[in-house]
Amino acid sequence: MKPTNIPNRYDKARVARLKPVQAAVERLALPLNRKRKLFGILNALEMQIEDGGDSPDVNDRLLDALRASALHQVGRKKAKPLMDAIDIFARAENERWEQVRTGTLPPIEVSLSEQMDDLVYEAYEYLEKRQSVAACDRWLAAWAIAEQLITPEMRSAEDFKAAYPGGLYSFRDWCTELMFELHNAGLEDERYTEKRLAVARSFLDYFPDQDANTQMNAYRAQGEALWALGRRADAEAVYAEVVERFPDNAWGYIGWSDHYWLDRDAPGDYERAEAILRRALDRPTLNDRKYVLDRLESLAAKRAEAVQHEETAEEASPSQTPLSQRIQKTVSSLWEKPQKTAKANPPRPKRNDPCWCGSGKKYKHCHMKEDREKDKTR
Repeated sequence: MKPTNIPNRYDKARVARLKPVQAAVERLALPLNRKRKLFGILNALEMQIEDGGDSPDVNDRLLDALRASALHQVGRKKAKPLMDAIDIFARAENERWEQVRTGTLPPIEVSLSEQMDDLVYEAYEYLEKRQSVAACDRWLAAWAIAEQLITPEMRSAEDFKAAYPGGLYSFRDWCTELMFELHNAGLEDERYTEKRLAVARSFLDYFPDQDANTQMNAYRAQGEALWALGRRADAEAVYAEVVERFPDNAWGYIGWSDHYWLDRDAPGDYERAEAILRRALDRPTLNDRKYVLDRLESLAAKRAEAVQHEETAEEASPSQTPLSQRIQKTVSSLWEKPQKTAKANPPRPKRNDPCWCGSGKKYKHCHMKEDREKDKTR
């Protein structure tokens, strides 16, 4: 008899038929060292059947070994309940192998959570190949299944994971990854930006007790999507809510400010961008203050570059103009002014930790290489 040839699929119904056999072994009440011998054979049998690719000949030999071991341990009379359970399991297996032989074996029933996990796995495979749209299509299909499984009692992504613990990837992590990657897909097709907005809003509605960092990522995804869709008043309202909810999280201010001076399709509104960042610095307990100061320095450099283009050739060098001097002086004062209440700069994240920039991506896939290059030049 050939193997089942169904790799990488856990057959829950078939494995469940072993439970009465396992229960019968437990009822023998053997000493631990003797019970382990019986369970060793059972574990080998379960490993044979749980993912397919097994053989009826090997399985029969394992069942025979289990019978012989039980008879040796407790005798025929005491072993009878276990023998009966083994016979019931063996008959079910014989019927199954006959279906395999005749080609009438029904497909393995795959649960919704297993379908979701398969789609997430495929999404990461496409992401490794830098196929953003294909990855997002799989993730969106997985998210649609997740929406069927979410219940009102699940107040966070961790609650969902506890209810459906299978899968290779963290539910929270791949949801965050989806919201991030939909931005890249949206650069090719605006419909993905609309989907990004919908996913971010739904995630926040479903999981009101989610941790602050993950909520921040979802809010930023929502604000960035609205801005990209030209709905800037709505985006402003989202960012205003973000900094109200998380007043000491620098990344809400940074994400908001970035739209005003890093948007390639619009002229820079440097004053508005600077005002948002200064609002962050007014918070004495602001986290990640260093990154706000970094943004201000970069903003000032870009603003000075814009001034240089506007000044006429007859005027003094932009680096000596009052406006350019004023910009540089402002940034210098920010760096030189002691921040007594500022928290110490956080340590660099580990390779598999979320990146410090708030993108939701792992550090190794985001700023790790750039940070190491900076370290070399210091």
